[in-house]
Amino acid sequence: MKVIPVHTGFPGRSHRGYLGLSGAYLVVGSRLLLYDTLGFGEREGLYARLEALGVSPLDVTGVVLSHLHFDHAANADLFPWAEVYVHEAELRHAEQVAKDPRLDPACLAHLPKALPRLTAVPEGALEEGLSLLHLPGHTPGLLGLAVEGVGVLASDAVKSRFDLEGPPAPPCLDPERALKSRERLYRFPRLFPGHDVPLRREGDRFLPEGEACLEVALPHGAKVTLKL
Repeated sequence: MKVIPVHTGFPGRSHRGYLGLSGAYLVVGSRLLLYDTLGFGEREGLYARLEALGVSPLDVTGVVLSHLHFDHAANADLFPWAEVYVHEAELRHAEQVAKDPRLDPACLAHLPKALPRLTAVPEGALEEGLSLLHLPGHTPGLLGLAVEGVGVLASDAVKSRFDLEGPPAPPCLDPERALKSRERLYRFPRLFPGHDVPLRREGDRFLPEGEACLEVALPHGAKVTLKL
């Protein structure tokens, strides 16, 4: 089994809210899976990014959505030929949000209706070497993906290295359940957070594998690079 970053995330906020720069990963096993689909701002470039990695978008036969927040699930409809997996609790949550968006404004409650090959799943084995983990808290149906011999794609169950201790990073719908979900992840050798570079366990700590970088292009060719 192999995990290939499409993009890693960046743990930052602006004065207008969180940046929403999340991670997405290809999982290479008996077939090619995509874990999360990035946010709206990366919609136009997602196909090109996959092709730059040597992957045709048509080769992606399965998409695992960690949850239905806009910064993770916005581009799932770009893969209508793929089976899309969403936790059953997340679909129930979307039904409630559709009735009252104030419950979770980040949730794309309309998205499930736009996915022609949607499969509601519980926790458990997805296929050989891959297991879905139900990690509720951030949202009711957050799905992690345990990859045998690699680690866990944890999404916003651990948003970044700064979310490994203390109160769960906001927004978080159920902090008590989020803490329990986070504790489940401490035993794995590597974590792939929703908004950071991968983290590797060394002793009783998780250390980042490299730097999280954000390059911002400004008018007249100026650029600003942020690193954490």
